[in-house]
Amino acid sequence: MLAGCASVSVGNIHPKGTPPKSLPSKIFVREFTAPPDVFHVDRSEEKLLEFVKKERHALAVDLAGQLSKYIAPAEILPEGKPLPKGNYWLLEGVYDLVNQGSRALRIGIGFGAGGTKLETRAIFSNLASGKPVPFLSLLTTGGSVMAPGAWAAFTPAGAFYIPGAVANAGGASLGGLSVDRNRTAREVAATLSEYCFQQHLIPERRTRRPKRLGALPALQRPDFVVPKTGL
Repeated sequence: MLAGCASVSVGNIHPKGTPPKSLPSKIFVREFTAPPDVFHVDRSEEKLLEFVKKERHALAVDLAGQLSKYIAPAEILPEGKPLPKGNYWLLEGVYDLVNQGSRALRIGIGFGAGGTKLETRAIFSNLASGKPVPFLSLLTTGGSVMAPGAWAAFTPAGAFYIPGAVANAGGASLGGLSVDRNRTAREVAATLSEYCFQQHLIPERRTRRPKRLGALPALQRPDFVVPKTGL
């Protein structure tokens, strides 16, 4: 069901400058820049600003978790705190689009109706000199896609329709920004993982492969998640 609910892909992957010579002792994650006007949600004014604040922090938490799991220990760098100098990397980025969609339409109709959308740009930098020196950039895009809603299970035989409708509605309800956010973090980490393998920093058995725009997902051990409720 999760595969049908949401999908996030990466594109415009660009290695830059001189590659790092080793894995970092720590990766610092800055909360992504989030212009309020790119957030299309059912909130405004103070409630919108609070929503954006929570979204930025939640994505940073997911990113730090995925990077810690697959690359190196990661933590969120508080706003205003000076950048450290040493064997560290920095991840920062910006939200380009956040579309909350409609959970009711996803549950009732599905097939893209009421779908969510989350687009970001991310950049990794080396902090060996104390000043960020970018070495990898990418974009992410995706959201709720073609999971069927309750109506798609229609059949004159009520005994079959009701269980099917419940199953479809349950699957469609799992879609949402929380799923998009987690998948975005996973694809960002996978992109860095593949880059590290290409630079001979990690062995192939540790490597995650990102889902590229317009391409089928790479065959690899699945990373199962339980969707969170809320955002």
